[in-house]
Amino acid sequence: MDKGYRWAVPVLGLWLVSWIILSWAGVQDDAFIHLRYADNLFRTHLITYDGVHPNYGASSLFYVYLLSFLRAFTASPDLPRTVSSCIHLLLFAGLVLLFLRAVPRESHLARVLGLTALLLFVMPSAVRWLDDGMETGLVLCFIALLCWVTFRQTLRPAVSGLQYLACGVFGFFTVLLRTELILPCGLAFAILAWQGFVAPENTEKTVGRVKAIISGSHVLLGGILALVYIRLKMHFLLPDTALAKSTGEPAWSFTLLATLKILAGGLSFGAGMFIFWLLTIFLLVRARRFTVTVLFANSVFPILLFLAAQRGQQIQGARYFAWTFCFSILWNILELGRPSTTHAQRRLGSGFAYCFLALVLLELPYESKALYPMLKSRSTLLQHFESENLERFEGKHGVAVDVGLIGYFSRADICDLAGLVNGREKARETLSERITSCAASHPDFLFLNADNIKDAQPFLSTRDWQVCSFYDFKNVNSSDRHYLLVPRAAAGKECREISNSVPSEIEAFLN
Repeated sequence: MDKGYRWAVPVLGLWLVSWIILSWAGVQDDAFIHLRYADNLFRTHLITYDGVHPNYGASSLFYVYLLSFLRAFTASPDLPRTVSSCIHLLLFAGLVLLFLRAVPRESHLARVLGLTALLLFVMPSAVRWLDDGMETGLVLCFIALLCWVTFRQTLRPAVSGLQYLACGVFGFFTVLLRTELILPCGLAFAILAWQGFVAPENTEKTVGRVKAIISGSHVLLGGILALVYIRLKMHFLLPDTALAKSTGEPAWSFTLLATLKILAGGLSFGAGMFIFWLLTIFLLVRARRFTVTVLFANSVFPILLFLAAQRGQQIQGARYFAWTFCFSILWNILELGRPSTTHAQRRLGSGFAYCFLALVLLELPYESKALYPMLKSRSTLLQHFESENLERFEGKHGVAVDVGLIGYFSRADICDLAGLVNGREKARETLSERITSCAASHPDFLFLNADNIKDAQPFLSTRDWQVCSFYDFKNVNSSDRHYLLVPRAAAGKECREISNSVPSEIEAFLN
């Protein structure tokens, strides 16, 4: 199997680099929300979207801090993409090192599963979500390291004071990266506490049990300190984005249906990761290695899904589930790599693993064909925004949905119909309430799609607006066209300086 790694790893690495180059430098719209927060943090030393009012509209404080630090060296709009792509390569290299060093050579099954995991992390859908300028790749790096640190401590329970401190600091930055990562930190503590509680040398030693439990609390303690920091710094534990995308009431059928659609739409990075996770559980059961600690390690996704359903939380992409599968899959592979699995079980399990690997390889051409146009469209969209001199709107007031690109390049004061970046009160409002208040603010421009324009018609006289330009936000099987509109009285100047293309279908709709 080592020979397989020697030829497969360079091929997978070159494949990943090729897709990064082919999709350069397109990013997700939300990445520019973080970049604008980072720019304002660099200038004002505040977490603020508009540069004046502090608010918590960024999903990751740590990522904003990182971008702000790097902002001192470059003001390029390609910064988020550069960071996410470098982190993706680091994640791939780290997983290669993990599988080569942590999985014994004689554990053929675990090596095959590790190779399959590497393939999933270089698929086009992985590039879609890990190279989009967001913090997803960074989250997976932290999760992989958390899994390895926890698993290693189950093998070597003793930790020194310096190791305890280092793990506590690591737990702090993990939760600072994303608040919900307190969940795997808590599960890591549960695994180590249970391991210490049932360890043979501690079964009749109360002091030994307590010591073992305390020695496993480092990551969770660091995570709790991060929550305290977030509460003191931002006054709330959850960001405004989580509040805006939640009904606050249980919505089981909605959440389950949305999750199925997200996993299916995520292709190998959604449904593929989910099926691979189930496969590793199946193999653990066959190998009779499904213990209480394995149960804890595989409960991340069910717990997250339960919490989302209870809150009525909208989950809008595979990246919100990827880290849950990553933790469980890596743990299961490491568990299967332990030498106690019998030779017969390893041989039968390897057959299932090879079948899944073959299915992923067969799906690769279809996924490449489906994802390439979408990834290229991101680059085209970014170039479109860069070329339109939108900075003429700096200091003016606009109403927008999908505020990342338009907010960053215009530097305007944005009234966000999604309620992400205008503070806690706006996040609590309904869509109709936001449309009413945004329309009453006398905007200088609108950046909306056709559905938003229709919703705004009762509050804004669309006859008084003219389309200056349009921007296609493409997905795998759909396109969400956004329109830049200005008052007709100012259209002669603004539209001439921005674009001469006026889509007739929306112009007829406005009239």
